[in-house]
Amino acid sequence: MQTVKIDRTKEWTVEDYLQLGEMNTPCQLINGELIMNPSPTPYHQAVIGNLYELIKPLAKEAGGLVFLSPLDVHIDKKNVYQPDLIYIRSSNKHIVTQRAIEGVPDLVIEVISPSNIFSDRNTKKKVYQRIGVAEYWIVDPANQTLEVYLKDQTDPDVPFLYVVTEGIVTSTVLTELQFNLNQIF
Repeated sequence: MQTVKIDRTKEWTVEDYLQLGEMNTPCQLINGELIMNPSPTPYHQAVIGNLYELIKPLAKEAGGLVFLSPLDVHIDKKNVYQPDLIYIRSSNKHIVTQRAIEGVPDLVIEVISPSNIFSDRNTKKKVYQRIGVAEYWIVDPANQTLEVYLKDQTDPDVPFLYVVTEGIVTSTVLTELQFNLNQIF
């Protein structure tokens, strides 16, 4: 097994990031800084799995693709994210390359953990909105909430949809998707 030494004295680029090769440790490139996170908790993974099971059949029916993390989404030269779930419409399948998602996903879902709350709620949300992700979900297992942000909503800081503990979740991207929030927690 190869040991990776992280050079924190420089600003990282996608080219530097790609030199790391495949790793077992989740890492992302955020604003030129290599961020390594501990592996998710079993509960975090269960929530992602529940979401995947709800989305997968509808994605397949629509001819789209759904991916689980870790899978790189190349944003620009200093940002490579690994969202928990990614949905790509059939019309955008061309952004899926041999190495990563190289274009704007249609739906991005981040399930927050204590180690990534600020990044997912602020840094990544702003970037996803800037690049035109049609729909961005922030799922908070600790508080049992789900927030949906749309690319063209008037106030980018106020969720288009906010559901707590239970209530119906729908999607503008996967219009057939409808479930009660308590199904994922």
